[in-house]
Amino acid sequence: MQALRKTFKREMWYVLFLVPGLFLFTFAVIVPLVTGARYSFTSWDGISSKLTYIGWDNYVNAVQDSDLWTALGNTFKYAIIMTVLVNVLSLLFALLLDSYLPARNLFRTMFFLPSIISVVLTGYIWSYNYSQGFPKLFAAFGMDVTSPLGNPHYALFGLIVVAVWQGIGPPMIIYIAGLQGIPGELLESAKIDGAGAFRAFRNVTLPLLAPSITINMLLTLTGSLKVFDLVYVTTNGGPSFSTEVITTFVYKTAFSSFKAGYGMAMSMIFFVVLVVVTVVQVSIFRKREVDL
Repeated sequence: MQALRKTFKREMWYVLFLVPGLFLFTFAVIVPLVTGARYSFTSWDGISSKLTYIGWDNYVNAVQDSDLWTALGNTFKYAIIMTVLVNVLSLLFALLLDSYLPARNLFRTMFFLPSIISVVLTGYIWSYNYSQGFPKLFAAFGMDVTSPLGNPHYALFGLIVVAVWQGIGPPMIIYIAGLQGIPGELLESAKIDGAGAFRAFRNVTLPLLAPSITINMLLTLTGSLKVFDLVYVTTNGGPSFSTEVITTFVYKTAFSSFKAGYGMAMSMIFFVVLVVVTVVQVSIFRKREVDL
C-alpha cells in the first residue's frame, strides 16, 4: 500500500498536463452552458443588467412557436440530404482515388482544396456564381438560368450544393485511410472465391469500412445541424424563410429582436436535440459495426 502511494505521488505530475485543457473546456463550454441555461429562464433582452425570472415561459413559447418548428424542419432537411450526399460521393471518390489512377495524388489535392477555403469566402464565391457566373455561362448556349438562392423552392438545395462541394474532402480522406487499412489478402481471397467487384465491395470492403462510416456520418450530420455561417452570408434565412435554420433563427431572435432569454431557451432545446441525435446515431452505427 505504501509503495502504491509513493507511485501515485511520483506520477501525479502527469495530471498537470490536463489542467490547461480542463481549464479551457470549463470556461469555453461548461460556463457558457450553465450561464445560458440560467438566462433561458429570464426575459433578458441581451443588453440590460436586470434579470427577471419568468420560469418556464420561454420554453412553453418556444414549443408553441411555428417559426421554430419551420427552422428545425429546414435544419433537418438540410442536414439529412447533406449527410447522405457527402458520404456517398466521398466514398465513391475514395474508391476511385485509392485505385491505380494516374495522378491520383493530384486529384486528391484538388478534391480536398475546397475544404480549406473559409465558409464565408465560399458563400460569397457561390453567391456570385449563382447570380452572375452560371447565368452568363448558360446564356452563351441560349439558356435562361436564374439563381436558385432567390427561389424559395430551390434555395435550400442551392445551399446544399455549395456545402457538398466544400465538404467532400475530409470524409474522402478518412475513407481512403480506411480503404488502405483493409488487408489486400482478403480482397484477393474474395476474387479467388469467384466474387465480382460489387460483391467483394459489399461483403468485404464495406463491413471493414464501418468505423470510417460511423465517424464520417457523425461528423457530417452534427456539423450540418449546426450550420450557420454559410446560410448567414448567402441567404440570411431567405427568401420567405425557406433557408432559415435553427442557428440563424436563434441568432436573430437573441440579437436582432433583443429577446436573448427566449433565444437561450431555444438554444437549450436545440442542445438537447443535438445530444439525442448524436447518442441515437452513435448507438445505431456502433451496433451496425458489431453486426458486420
